[in-house]
Amino acid sequence: LALRGMVAAGEAQRDASDGAPPSGNVTALWGRIPWGSCRQYGCEQPYTMGQLCGCWPGCSRTGICCSDYLEACGPEARPVPPVPATTRPSDGELLVFHVYRAEGDVSGVLESVNAGNLPGLMWYLQSEVFAQRRPKPGFSRIVRYKVQYKAPAALLAEGMNFGVRHAYDNEACTGPGDCAIMYARYGYFVGCNNFTSMYPYPTEPTHYAGGVWYTLPGHGACAVPTGAGDCTYTYSWPPEEVTLDELAAGDSRGFWARGKDEAANAAKVQAAAELFRRKYPDTPELQEPPCDFNFARFWH
Repeated sequence: LALRGMVAAGEAQRDASDGAPPSGNVTALWGRIPWGSCRQYGCEQPYTMGQLCGCWPGCSRTGICCSDYLEACGPEARPVPPVPATTRPSDGELLVFHVYRAEGDVSGVLESVNAGNLPGLMWYLQSEVFAQRRPKPGFSRIVRYKVQYKAPAALLAEGMNFGVRHAYDNEACTGPGDCAIMYARYGYFVGCNNFTSMYPYPTEPTHYAGGVWYTLPGHGACAVPTGAGDCTYTYSWPPEEVTLDELAAGDSRGFWARGKDEAANAAKVQAAAELFRRKYPDTPELQEPPCDFNFARFWH
């Protein structure tokens, strides 16, 4: 763990917050998101697919209000302060699965970062690293960690093992919503999102079937996960690895061609999976748990 703080270059996140707020939005207030607009969505509007923030009464209690909520929808009661997450163990199932990250020469710890399943990670490489004629520098390997995770009781009570997939940039949680409030409410859950949901990101088709991204909050890492709010997951160390050079067999441009061809992309994922099998024949195959995050139950 001496490598804490060394973060792999090029974190897999380019979300909507990178853009300027819509015209008419005020500066973001506490617990309000600086993109999306209640002028666009309408007050009292329940969530609909593609909506980036909330305009319903009480949205600030979950930190998901649009930044112009007060201006567009009138006064609202002072937000309820967060309550501490429980430290009692949960009776959740211990989920064991692999996650993958793209890294350079140094492996970072799997704490306060985003990661993906193999299709999710391959899409990141396709869209962020090899999207241009000259690949983005700083990436040379795919690394694989075995994660053991037990969901906290407050999240299980809402019928989920996984919470929202927060984004982490340089180990800082940047949303969606107010990360501190959500972790105080539920505990330090592992978050996930299916690419097909297009929430919170990516927001367009990826052409990588089955892609999933995860959030792994550092404050939830511990030696043996119990499901307590501050002890939800652990991970293998050191990670297993394959290099991008050996994956492409010396033909990087040819390997990463046809990025919008689902059949070609499935073949890329299969090639990476087979390379890991050859290099680590004693590592058992792990069944990926379903990403069961539910927007309505989580935020409301």
